[in-house]
Amino acid sequence: MKTRQLEVFHAVYTKGTITEAAQHLNVSQPSISKVLAHTENQLGFLLFSRIKGRLFPTPEADLIFLKADKINKELIQLKEITENMSNRPSGLIRLACAPTLGLDLTPTLVSEFSSLYSGAKFETHSYHFNEMVDHLRDGSVDLGIAFEAKDYEDLESRRILEGNFVVLGSEDFNFSKKKLLLRDLEEIPFVGIEGPLSEKLYSFFNEMKFKPNFITQTDSYLMAASYVKKGLGISVLDQISASSLNSEQYIWELDGAPSCDVYLVVPKTATKSLVLENFIDFMTSYNYKL
Repeated sequence: MKTRQLEVFHAVYTKGTITEAAQHLNVSQPSISKVLAHTENQLGFLLFSRIKGRLFPTPEADLIFLKADKINKELIQLKEITENMSNRPSGLIRLACAPTLGLDLTPTLVSEFSSLYSGAKFETHSYHFNEMVDHLRDGSVDLGIAFEAKDYEDLESRRILEGNFVVLGSEDFNFSKKKLLLRDLEEIPFVGIEGPLSEKLYSFFNEMKFKPNFITQTDSYLMAASYVKKGLGISVLDQISASSLNSEQYIWELDGAPSCDVYLVVPKTATKSLVLENFIDFMTSYNYKL
């Protein structure tokens, strides 16, 4: 007896008529009659006796129902489970991000997605890009969020956020105009940041023949922001990190500055869970406020 035959048999047995069984299964009466007749023909014996418009189960049907009722309940439970998976996917997402993207962007994405999908659980890591690539390849993380990521043979990158380089200042280094030129920064003490975007930034400086007045350099965005707040100098960094590290009144646009976009990085061939697919869709459509 196939699943559809079992479903029809169970409905007719519990409802007592073709009409009520058809209404219960939301199908036509002829389809119920056809399946039932086909089932009886396959089995080689009747399942119901027809008496005055009603169907009465035969002794054979009573025996079959004892098992069929249990199977039907399990099928209903299975349907509920699969519907829950579709409507409320759950599971663990192992996420890696660049250190500075863990200050605000990643926590924002994770917290807002979790409010929509309570069954989603996260394991988050902070890695520099080369480390992130290694973990994506060995399968220890499911996806990464990084600056200026590139495609590899086995990894795919999708841009999820566009940004630019900006100037980070303080009460000690304040500017009257909101958009600055590089010449406005000449001779001002400069806090350099060695990170995933430094090569792109310094190429821009060289192209524009601008030489920063380096007072110190660091590989920590947090430390650079602290130096700036304490009045040691200014810094130029990506818009996303700047908005996470300082108030808007001490952030200035930099005219002609190159982009510094954020990318989602995923393995090309790895199988993705439904909750991971939903999180990827969520990130690609999310409108993050800079």
